[in-house]
Amino acid sequence: MIPGMGRPLQQTDDEIERRLRAAGMAAEGDIDIAETALLLAACDRPDLSLGNYRDHLALLCGAVREAMDRASQCDAHELAELLGGVISGLHGYRGDAETYDDPRNANLMEVIDRRKGLPVALGIVWLHVAARLGLDLAGLNFPGHFVLRLRTEGSGPRDAAIVDPFNGGQLLTSADLLSMIRQVEGPDAALSPDAYAEVSPRDILLRLQNNILMRAVRSNDFARARDVVTRMIWIAPERAGLLFELGRLEVHDGRMGAAIDAFASCYEKAVDLGEDRIAEMAEQALRELKPRLN
Repeated sequence: MIPGMGRPLQQTDDEIERRLRAAGMAAEGDIDIAETALLLAACDRPDLSLGNYRDHLALLCGAVREAMDRASQCDAHELAELLGGVISGLHGYRGDAETYDDPRNANLMEVIDRRKGLPVALGIVWLHVAARLGLDLAGLNFPGHFVLRLRTEGSGPRDAAIVDPFNGGQLLTSADLLSMIRQVEGPDAALSPDAYAEVSPRDILLRLQNNILMRAVRSNDFARARDVVTRMIWIAPERAGLLFELGRLEVHDGRMGAAIDAFASCYEKAVDLGEDRIAEMAEQALRELKPRLN
């Protein structure tokens, strides 16, 4: 647990930034994914206290715990159905298929208020509950549609399950996953081990924010996009590519001095990390931009 992250918060902009930067410096195992997602949401809703949202998440955990206590020993398929029965059935969480691009679907406060959202936002709710109850649930590096893998002890076919949080915790077969990946990558796409790779809490939070970023860029709201990338940098300061993206957005917004600062920081970070390709891209951007300030 990141120090200070568990106490009640009547947040200010400075306090939110401080806590998000603390998450950025934390080890992956110390990141509270739902708490950090709430802080990211609070960047857009600083007028709201986090207390009610924390209480609701605690209520979900308690309800699932009670359901588990009533059940006999569950395999992964049965446990997934139990989780879905509480989160989606009892509490009504579902994917927003009707207004998928609504920005509220990527704000965890709004998702809790409305009980609907994007796959990754709903997945964060599932991951929070599972973590609190000691369940082996992880997000996967599946393209296009965020899914979860639940495991229980044992090596039988029912001791692992792929779960779709967007569709009430539907269990997905290999055929389902193949169909989904072909919708994204074309009819010749195949399932690879990469699609089953687990992703870290930080990457899941970045995926959540990237949904907001893409919508801002599509609407040419570069100031909004710049704010979102800045938050992404707070929680992932070692990702040099985010600094490069910030530089590009500064250029689009006509802030050439700020763009040079971002590309210079990107270059230094990429060199430190040994990311030669990004360092070369940042160096090229600096060469192109600097004459424009003279």
